[in-house]
This record gives sequence, C-alpha cells and structure tokens, in this order.
Amino acid sequence: MADDRLTRKQRAQVRRLVREYEPIIQRAFIEAVENAKGQVDFEALMAAVERNDIAAAVQLLQLNQALLFPLQDAIRTVIIAGGRSLTIPRGIRGSFSFSGGHPRADAILSEIGARLVTEIGNPGEQVIRDLILDGRRKGHGVRKIAQALAGKIDGTSGRRKGGIMGLDGQSAKTAARVREILNDPEQIGRYFKGDERRYTRTSSRYTALVRTARDEGWAAAVWRYNKRYGQSLTKADLIDRIATDHEARLLKDRSVKIAKDQAFTAQAQGRYEAHLQLLERPDVESVTTRWNHNTFRNYRDDHKAMDGKEKPIGEGFVMQDGTVMQHPHDPDAPAHHKLGCRCSAVYIVKYRRPNR
Repeated sequence: MADDRLTRKQRAQVRRLVREYEPIIQRAFIEAVENAKGQVDFEALMAAVERNDIAAAVQLLQLNQALLFPLQDAIRTVIIAGGRSLTIPRGIRGSFSFSGGHPRADAILSEIGARLVTEIGNPGEQVIRDLILDGRRKGHGVRKIAQALAGKIDGTSGRRKGGIMGLDGQSAKTAARVREILNDPEQIGRYFKGDERRYTRTSSRYTALVRTARDEGWAAAVWRYNKRYGQSLTKADLIDRIATDHEARLLKDRSVKIAKDQAFTAQAQGRYEAHLQLLERPDVESVTTRWNHNTFRNYRDDHKAMDGKEKPIGEGFVMQDGTVMQHPHDPDAPAHHKLGCRCSAVYIVKYRRPNR
C-alpha cells in the first residue's frame, strides 16, 4: 500500500510538472524560430541557392545555440523545478535542497544548448538539398527558393513567415509536398483524399478555395476569392498563402511535440539528479529506481516489459535493443525511446536507521 501511494504521488508530480511547463517550452521554441528567421542572412542564402552551395545553405538555416537560448533557458527552468520537486522522505532528518550548482547538475544545465542544436537544429541537409534542386528544376528564381527555405516577409507584421526553418525533416517534406500538389492539376484532387488529408490543415477560407480549384480550376478559384475579399491576387499568390499558412501550422504542431518531449525529459533529469544528490547524504542508505509504465494506446512493448522493474539508481535499465537508460526520458537515449513515451520513474529511498 505504501508503494502504491508513493507511485501515485510521484506520477502526479510528473503530470503537474509537464502540465505547468509544456506551454512555456512551446512558446520558447516558437520565439527561438521566429528570432532565427529574423536574423537569417537572406542575401547570403540567395547567393548559396544561386551557386547550389548546399553546405552554405544548411549553415545559414541552422538554429545555433545562441538562437536557441530562449528554449534552452526554459528547459533549464524545468530541470531545476524537477529537482526541487523532491520532498524529503519520511525517516530522513533535517532538510534537503536540490543544488543546481552541483558539478553533475551544472554539467547537465551546460549541455542543454549543444543537445538542442543536434536534435532540432535544422530539417536536415537532404531536405534542404531536395528543395533547392527541385526549385531550380522547376525554373523558380533564387528569391522564391530562398523564401521557401527561410520564409517570406509578411507585409503586415514585418516578420518572416512560412519556410522550413524550425521544422523537422518529415514536416519539411510535407510542406514542400503541399506546394507540389497545389501547383499540379493532376494531383490537386489528392489534397482531400487518403494519406494526403493531412495537407488540409489550413484555415477554412483556403480549404474552400482549394475545393473550387480542384472542381473548377484555379482561374475560377482565383476569380471567386478576389471577388469575395476585394483583392487582386494571382494563382501563385494564393498558393503561396495556403502553403505559408500550412507551414505555420506544421511549426505549431512541432512546437507541441517538442514541448511535450522536452518537458518530460527535463523534469526526469531534474528528479533523477535530485535523488543522486539525496543519495550522497550520510543518512541515506540507498535509492532504487522503479520503471513505471504509463498505459498508452501506442505503447512500446519493450517499455511495457520494464513496468515495475527496479534498479539501484545509476545502474540503468537495459532495453531489448541493448540501449541502457538510467530512467524513462533519459536524454542520452535514442529518439525512438523518448518521443511519445509517457513512462515515469518512481524513486524508493531507504534511509539508515540511527544507532540508539
């Protein structure tokens, strides 16, 4: 019964931390990407596109550590909050305070930026290469191709919108596919069918526009749109608006995924480090990590197999593929063990009874 209470308490603790800090991380990611778009050297990017210099384009689109600072700072806050969430177990005398200045904790906090650059720095060289080469094959100008990469200046806000900066490889491919489908009369019919339904994640005004273009052709769609909204846009203008709107939604979707993943990872790091620090106390005999599998529709068989297994803290859990994880959401584990995982760690502290 005591263990059941302990499990429920710590699971509630994890849920509270994730719920509280997810929105903060999400906003920080969007801020980092918007700052990156605002600071991109667009003239240099166009020059790189002109000479097909893929390496230079990748470098110019990179979200470096300085640009990712808002996200790094938000994650640092969650790690510390996770560490400070530890409450002194019964039987432990005195008080305990998580130290962010501990050498181990300091190393964790210092490594965040480099890890983020590796994990979410850019969509990947191949995606950027394909987008540039495909644009050149279709006869697009270097400015248009560069805008598809870094976004286009919005006349109202003065900020760059759209583009693939901040997206992962799959999302960037989806963004490029939207433009391809809308520009091809033979493919536009797929926009609302089968696997292509994910491309309809645009505002309703654009969904109606695409339906008209599909059924009656772009000339009719453009005429009706301009008449309704009192504008004089071209087919290219409207396709660009639809694609830019879709790219913004893809970026928002990614911000949600990153926020959830990073919130789970950060609180797990903080709680793990706090218990390592607790173990350094002379009145603590041992700390055991128990893997708690959170039943989820798309659960991982190897994670479910770990449910209830216990290891002395620091020993690690060996997964079926040989990966060693100190706890669920271990930042050193590969992505397939972290993304979408909802497992959590339960820590069982055994204290030394004082000599009487």
